[in-house]
Amino acid sequence: MIDILELNMKNKVVFITGGARGLGAGLAAKVISKGGKAFIVDLNAEAVFAQVETLGGEGIAGCQANVCKPADLELAMAECKERFGRIDVVVVNAGILKMGSIEHMNPADFDAVMQVNVNGAFNTIRAAIPYLRETKGYLQVISSLAAAIHTPLMGHYAASKAAVEALADVARQELALDGIDVGCVHPTFTNTAMIQEVNAGVLWGGHKGAFGAIEPEQVIDAMYRGIEKRQRKIIAPKTIAPLVLAPGLFHRVAEGLSRMQGSEQALKKFKAEEAESLTRR
Repeated sequence: MIDILELNMKNKVVFITGGARGLGAGLAAKVISKGGKAFIVDLNAEAVFAQVETLGGEGIAGCQANVCKPADLELAMAECKERFGRIDVVVVNAGILKMGSIEHMNPADFDAVMQVNVNGAFNTIRAAIPYLRETKGYLQVISSLAAAIHTPLMGHYAASKAAVEALADVARQELALDGIDVGCVHPTFTNTAMIQEVNAGVLWGGHKGAFGAIEPEQVIDAMYRGIEKRQRKIIAPKTIAPLVLAPGLFHRVAEGLSRMQGSEQALKKFKAEEAESLTRR
């Protein structure tokens, strides 16, 4: 039996920011396996070229690009179209995560997260519009459960992902007249290199949050289905849907679950170490 998804993705071109590792790299591999073509961009040029070589074949290409620089994205999308002839889907995936309390947070860290996660998303969406207008394509923006449920030590990340969700919602309404559909992805924490780097330290004192992390494949599959069906809201896993769709009703529940799992002790430990680190500077 022929896979319907394979028919739908045959020769479709998907442009992915943050495509050299994690969810972006996994999605690129999935797209290619279904007969599509992927163009990946990332700040790390060596990682881009390594991923292109790993995936191999005529269906993968990429280049270095800094999503904080609009000119980089314009050049990258022009290169994608020159290589593959069109852009059907743009996935706004590039993002960074830092940890810190609001009291002791380095303003430079706050600015860095907002620059990459929010300004980078804005720059990518703007650059994508002319290409997606030509193909009546699909824009997929990666937000997070953190946009809805706000966790201690992640003020900058939560704020950035809430802003990204707002950008996606506005873009959906503005671009509908051009035949462009917009989807927003809300995964819980995912067991990618970025999250592993955070958990590797003493940041949480062993506390993993109220909802834990899921494997990347779950999120990649959800992202891919979202592209194929041009969905407006993609939630992974589906069990967190109430938290994403009605966060106001569940904030107290989430906070209670987190406390039951030791978040207050972890937070005290982190803040004490954070303050001690500042006094040593």
